[in-house]
Amino acid sequence: MDQANKLQYQQQVEKYLEGNKVYSIFEDLLKSLIIKKPDDPIEFLINKLQEPETKKIFIIGPPGSKLLELSLTLAEYMKFHCVSLGDLIKKELSKKSELSQQIQDSLDKFQYVNDEIAINIALNQIQHLENEKKSYIFEGFPKTRVQGLAFQKEGIIPDAFLILEMSEEQIYQCCLKKLDTEPFNKLSQKEELARNHSLEYQLNLKQVKEIYKNQYFSVDGEKHYELEDMAQRLKYKLYNNAPTRAGRILVIGPPGSGRSTLAKHLCARYGFVYISTRELISNLVNQKGTTGKEAFEKINKGDLVDDRIINALIKERINQTDCQLQGYVLDGYPKTQQQLETLNELNIQPTLIVIIDATDDIVLRRLTQRRTDPISGRIYNSIDEADREVKSRLIIAPNEKRDVVQLRLKRWEDLKQLIDGTVKYASVIFKTSGDAPINNIIEQVCYHLEKMN
Repeated sequence: MDQANKLQYQQQVEKYLEGNKVYSIFEDLLKSLIIKKPDDPIEFLINKLQEPETKKIFIIGPPGSKLLELSLTLAEYMKFHCVSLGDLIKKELSKKSELSQQIQDSLDKFQYVNDEIAINIALNQIQHLENEKKSYIFEGFPKTRVQGLAFQKEGIIPDAFLILEMSEEQIYQCCLKKLDTEPFNKLSQKEELARNHSLEYQLNLKQVKEIYKNQYFSVDGEKHYELEDMAQRLKYKLYNNAPTRAGRILVIGPPGSGRSTLAKHLCARYGFVYISTRELISNLVNQKGTTGKEAFEKINKGDLVDDRIINALIKERINQTDCQLQGYVLDGYPKTQQQLETLNELNIQPTLIVIIDATDDIVLRRLTQRRTDPISGRIYNSIDEADREVKSRLIIAPNEKRDVVQLRLKRWEDLKQLIDGTVKYASVIFKTSGDAPINNIIEQVCYHLEKMN
């Protein structure tokens, strides 16, 4: 079977597997096996296949952000049961027990309820819903890393995790608004309490995101969404309208086109593994070997690292277990004709090749404004993004100086023509303009990716 027919056959197989939810079925069964560890796996799987399908959604956001109202509305629309941690805590408070006094002490300080208390309250309710095989939305939990890890230990893994994102100022305003409601309206020094609670929320949110990095997705909490639109976003997560579980996506484009931003977003949104040639080379340089030194010298001159080095790094990375199970997004590979030809040798049959193109003027303007912090390695799109103490040490990276960028643009033009002339990849190429705002590029690619199913 030649390469063109092999690629076409593979696409037909994947279309069948996606269309019949085979990936989703096996993923759910495997997840249940790992969590439950039954003594008789075969009998367990047979029973599991006969059970009604249930789903669980976690939704969190800043206090005072109308999170409960959103959760109740979505639950009614999707015919899910809705559980609110806030309501469960209120119910516990009404019991006037020693536990309720501990909860009240936290509320009197406008602080989070003790993790152990919150976990026990949440688990009691969730285990009841799990036993009754009900689909549910859990609002307001988990709020901390400890809470998230406790749920994972109990085998409670969300099928979708929605986070309402807001700016720091808006989170602070939400906290102030919350302090105007019962029972917090009697507290003094509200501005200080709101500021502290806002910072506590943001710190905990960052840790929660790390735990659920492959499950959560964010929406702009300051934007109004139609109910159907929000429900549709959740259904994409719940019922695997997302791309193939083991997708192999290449994102290529000239420097400064938004290529890396797009690649990272696809990985965060769909659970793919992010593979960056820049990061692979950086890791190699840090090993301080002969090969790393050779690569470092090439980069500083604006030259490409030898194909034999790049191909070896890519081969080693894509053969690791996480890439085989989750799929991956390759950022900035291939860059040369030999790398393009090596795709076959590496057994990379792309499910999608995203080509981001941008005019030379746009690229030059973006890269001549970009600065790098030599200490942290952080890249700033302009010097104005950096703090005052950082600004003085920012530099222009060697491979982003004007003459080097022009050389890179020439190489990009050659690669683009080469890929355009490769017939076997024509059916998996999606082109978008890098001149557009990055959010527009992301939405276009995500829509195409989901529509492919």
